[in-house]
Amino acid sequence: MASSDQDVTLLSSWASPFSMRAKLALLLKGIEHEDLPQDLGNKSKILLESNPVHKKVPVLIHKGKPIAESAIIVHYIDEVWPGTSPLLPKDAFLRAEHRFWTDFIDKKLLDCLMRFMRGDAKNEEFIENCELLEGAFTKLGNEEEGPFFGGVRMSFLDVMLAPYAVWIPGIAGVMGLKPASQEQCPRLHNFFQAVLAHPAAKLALPTVEALKEFLVARSAVYRGK
Repeated sequence: MASSDQDVTLLSSWASPFSMRAKLALLLKGIEHEDLPQDLGNKSKILLESNPVHKKVPVLIHKGKPIAESAIIVHYIDEVWPGTSPLLPKDAFLRAEHRFWTDFIDKKLLDCLMRFMRGDAKNEEFIENCELLEGAFTKLGNEEEGPFFGGVRMSFLDVMLAPYAVWIPGIAGVMGLKPASQEQCPRLHNFFQAVLAHPAAKLALPTVEALKEFLVARSAVYRGK
């Protein structure tokens, strides 16, 4: 692993897509760190003190200083350790595009999935969001270079989207979501398959089956029952 200016701790929860992002970024960068899994039903003192505003995971603690929110954490990791597998592009416009589509993932894709799980969103809306992401691949990615937005290696936007490689099939298997077909979104399908096969993602993301079990246990909560 790369030198890390050690004393790096990640407060996380295994099923959280936001925690998966932070973990994946650390692994891609080769940053040695300590994992402190959190019980969100019984929040620890260190979590409440490290993130007193939102009281949520993930939180990255570096040299005693806490950083919260997954996108901010991944930005921080990329800035503090710039020499190891940079995640954000050098070009300012492309960096802006990565940030734009990250915002889309959080405000549109995730919101739609959460509402679908509560029974408040239609499947068609989810498909439309996937087709918009397919357009982002066409605009930003180079299919000849590799399946990721960063080509053969993962970039910032790939890290932001990667958790949905398990969350989407998990929701589909438990709650009846119908994902976009291979014909509708070929680049998105190839991306998710590449994520599932990536060595770092295998360590950062749970299996689809494990996530299905989690969602079965949580489905009554999501449905408000």
